[in-house]
This record gives sequence, C-alpha cells and structure tokens, in this order.
Amino acid sequence: MKHIANFVVTLFILISIVSCKNETKKEQKEIQSTEHTKKGTDIHWSHQKGEDGPENWKNLSDNFTDCGGNAQSPININTNATSKIDSLVAIKFNYGKSAVTIINNKHTVQFNITGDNTVKLNGTDYKLLQFHYHTLSEHTIDGNHYPIEVHFVHKNSDTNFAVLGVLFEEGASNTLLAKYLENFPTSKGEFKSKDSIDILSLFPENKSYYNYKGSLTTPPCSEVVNWYVLKNPLTASKQQIETFSKILNNNYRPVQSLNEREVHVYNQ
Repeated sequence: MKHIANFVVTLFILISIVSCKNETKKEQKEIQSTEHTKKGTDIHWSHQKGEDGPENWKNLSDNFTDCGGNAQSPININTNATSKIDSLVAIKFNYGKSAVTIINNKHTVQFNITGDNTVKLNGTDYKLLQFHYHTLSEHTIDGNHYPIEVHFVHKNSDTNFAVLGVLFEEGASNTLLAKYLENFPTSKGEFKSKDSIDILSLFPENKSYYNYKGSLTTPPCSEVVNWYVLKNPLTASKQQIETFSKILNNNYRPVQSLNEREVHVYNQ
C-alpha cells in the first residue's frame, strides 16, 4: 500500500509539472501573439472606410504610427504652386527587361521585377523592385483624380526609396493591359509567364515630373520616399479601366496634407 501511495503522489506531481509547463507555453504563445499584433505583424488593414480604413491606420499598430505623420503621401499637386529648382535633372534610366510575375496581394496588383534595373535620380542610384497599380489615382492634380496610377518602387537603402508615379487617362488601349489584364488575379493569387517585358516602354515619352518628399502610401507609411510623379499620362481604354477598377476596388489612399513641404517641377 505504501508503494502504491508513493506512486500516486509521484504521478500527481508529474502531471502537475507537465500541466504547468503547458500553461506556461500557452501564456508565452499568447504574449508572442500579442507582441506580433502590436508590432504590426498580421494586422488587417483596408483601403475602405471603417475601423481598419485609412483614417485609422495610425491606430492599428505601433508600427503604423507614421501614418499620422506630417510628411505623408499621396498629396494633391497644385500646379500653380510648384517651383523650379536648378538641382533637378532628367531621370537617367538603366532599365532592361524583366520576367513576368503578377501578384494580387489583396491590396493591389503587382509586377515583381527581375534583373538589375536601376535609375539615377538627382545623383542617387535606385534599384527597381516592383510596380503596382491603384484605381483611382492616389495623387490628384489640381484636385482631380485620374482613373489609374502605377507606382514604380525603387530602393537605395532602408531609409531611402524613390517611387515614380505614372498616371493614366481614358483614351487608346494600353499595350501591357491588353496583353495581361485577362491574367491579372482577381483575388489573392499569382500568374507567371515565360514572356519578358521592356520596362522603359511602360513610361510616357516625355518624362517631366513633379518631385516632393513623402511616404509609402500603405502601412507602415514610412516617411522615406522621394516622389517623382510624371506630368504626362499614359492612356487605357474605357473597357480596360472599368475591368481593372473592379479588380482593385478603389485601392487608393485619400490625399494627405502638404503641411510645410514644397512640390518642385522638372520640365524635360
């Protein structure tokens, strides 16, 4: 009986230890989950109005506080309030071709770029990472939206990005959209092709631009971006714009206050 009693006591102690360890692991996981949520990992955000919409991005995570900063993008570009400065020069493109990988990440449709494609912007080299689309345009010109805006995202360092913005207006059919629009994933997904695209062909011939200091237009809204919004738009047909707009579902951030910033202009 004594042996049995000792066995029962020992078993009870072992069960208690295992139970405590499991509870500790559970608590640690909950803490880690809370920390991830607080830091911005797996935070759900949206372009639509509501609790997770643009007006509340800054409150969704400690990592999103820049969304309430003073140098946010996009902005309205008042063409009568821009200024010319001698330091601005023409964009020097060193683009080649890229394989085609199209991703819908639920926030935009994006082309990932392969190869060493760079631009020199006012003395600084930036590597092209990807380009993606917004409907309506994020930037407005004299208070007016364009139906589409594409952003070519370039990186020099973690604190120095450059984004070239190209606007679209209704007109002739767009070649890239004509070839790939039917393959754009309409929900989260990916499309790959063995084709290659000539990246420079995706820009207007005249590359005059507006320039200002701003931010990423999606969370975490980091204020690390030199913006170059090209003055001359490309065209897309009415049908292309309507089809694309249904996929992207108004994935644009409302314009932000310019505050003390200046918008400069370079004319080619």
